[in-house]
Amino acid sequence: MNRVDLSDEAIERLVQLHSGSADAAERMDFLRWRGQSPEHERAACEAEALWGALPETHSAQRYRQRARRPRRLMAQAAAACVAAIAVTLALPEPLAGLYADYATRTGERRMLELVDGSRVWLNSDSALSVDFGPQQRRLRLHSGEALFEVAKDPARPFIVEARGVEVRAVGTRFDVDSRGPQVRVDVTEGVVQVNSAGGAPVRLSAGERLSYRDSSAPEPVQPLDLSSASAWQRGKLIFNQRPLGEVLDELERYVPGRIVLTDSAMRQHKVSGVFDLRDPDALLKTLERLQPVTVTHLPWLVLIHPAPKA
Repeated sequence: MNRVDLSDEAIERLVQLHSGSADAAERMDFLRWRGQSPEHERAACEAEALWGALPETHSAQRYRQRARRPRRLMAQAAAACVAAIAVTLALPEPLAGLYADYATRTGERRMLELVDGSRVWLNSDSALSVDFGPQQRRLRLHSGEALFEVAKDPARPFIVEARGVEVRAVGTRFDVDSRGPQVRVDVTEGVVQVNSAGGAPVRLSAGERLSYRDSSAPEPVQPLDLSSASAWQRGKLIFNQRPLGEVLDELERYVPGRIVLTDSAMRQHKVSGVFDLRDPDALLKTLERLQPVTVTHLPWLVLIHPAPKA
């Protein structure tokens, strides 16, 4: 049986186990099946990772509910789920492109020239709105990451809002990254003031980083590696002894779908390397070449697992 057939059988068996009708004998049969060989065990682990990743979307939650229906409906439910996940993941944020002034899709980066002479670089999977008035220049980062190079205008402060955090500047260069519950601010030139509902204003200078999570107080100010900061704007990702889990979180924004590490013990494995964003398809190949991991591609899902020992 080839690898594709093993993967298909593993997924089919796992769906049955979660259908609500599986008995103890079927569970024991699955354990015996996965123990037949290392290839069977790998297929079982990949199927479990896929199943575990599905609850990330409402569509996938509905698929889990469908899994309790008769087994003959499983193929249709799975197909519908994959299609729904594909549509959801293709957007920078659900429907973000409909209400944002500017948006990028997965793997896309874009430079914007604003009317005041400022420049903005939008990273992959990002959405931004711009509202300039006579008293201030206000922008809202709905999702994703943007690098701002601000034209000086002391009479009109330049304000970027992301998830309740405001970054105020006059003339400077800084990066705002808003993903999930966290907002991170990096300053590469000049000075900015960061305001949030969770704490007092914080003044950041060049070479400093500040992170917020939800509406809580900010984390302590951290030093910023200026040699690698905002390297994505130059088409590179640079990692120096970064944990593998963080590296995968970063790579995920440039590839469609989810990236799942099947062995959590590897999350702290240190990674160093340079990745070229001009070729998104090569990102995971580079990781596989530099690290002791194997990459498996499934529809809208990439599994990273330890490479087999020689």
